[in-house]
Amino acid sequence: MPKQKTEWMPDYKVSDKEIEWHNFCINKGIIVSPIANQKGPNPKEWKIGVSFMPNFNKINLTPSVYIADIIWEETYKIMEYYYKKYN
Repeated sequence: MPKQKTEWMPDYKVSDKEIEWHNFCINKGIIVSPIANQKGPNPKEWKIGVSFMPNFNKINLTPSVYIADIIWEETYKIMEYYYKKYN
């Protein structure tokens, strides 16, 4: 059986504002990350997980499912939400 080709998530050009949101979340102990919605290699669908320190093992998942083309944009929108809420 031939080995399946690995498909990576698309590149995303991060803006200065998004870097600010990302750093804010890290400094506040807010972890925001894409999580594959299916097991195995090359997932096609993603959810976004959010957890808070010190209880980082409890991951809150978005109800929406995203495709790889928009996952990073949506992840940074959630970081922006927390930036505006707690800043």
